[in-house]
Amino acid sequence: MEIKNIKILAIDDNKDNLFTLRVLIKETFPEAIVLTALSGKEGLELAALEEPHLILLDIIMPKMDGFEVCKILKSNKKLSDIPVVFVTALGAKEDRIKALESGGEGFLSKPIDESELAAQIRVMLKIRIAALEKLNENERLEELVFEKTYKLKESEEKYKALYKNAPIPYQSLNEDGIFIDVNPAFLQTLGYKNSEVIGLSLIHI
Repeated sequence: MEIKNIKILAIDDNKDNLFTLRVLIKETFPEAIVLTALSGKEGLELAALEEPHLILLDIIMPKMDGFEVCKILKSNKKLSDIPVVFVTALGAKEDRIKALESGGEGFLSKPIDESELAAQIRVMLKIRIAALEKLNENERLEELVFEKTYKLKESEEKYKALYKNAPIPYQSLNEDGIFIDVNPAFLQTLGYKNSEVIGLSLIHI
């Protein structure tokens, strides 16, 4: 499976940082669609609307930092499989651990190295492709189960219609020879009511 029209969402409250990211991405992936958001809230809205293949997320932002944004993304079933790479000037081990614990798949330090960015994007796209293939397979299996269930139900309804409308007597017995169902032709032929037959043994008819 190959992703066409790659969509990458960059979330950062600094316009200059977003411009730099766009330029660096376009140099290696000229066909990529680069979406940008200047806040966590805007980023979440854009992610839900566009469902990008990858999100590059700054950590230090006002009102809603990158850790919180990532947690919200990962709690959303529709968006949880989108890889998130944190892009930040923070380099402490604790920050990297927190980034991974919040659900992020990668980490890039500022100033951004172009080759490292390109490598991260390629890895994350492979992750996204695997997730999409799994999703497509699950959807295919669901469709198959639905189709089989529908056909089975359709067959059962046809059988019931044939059983009920058959011009000759039909009956269903359990393993002890007790009537559990009879069709109208059976009742008409033998002169019984349904309540007089169901639950009786075959030998009593």
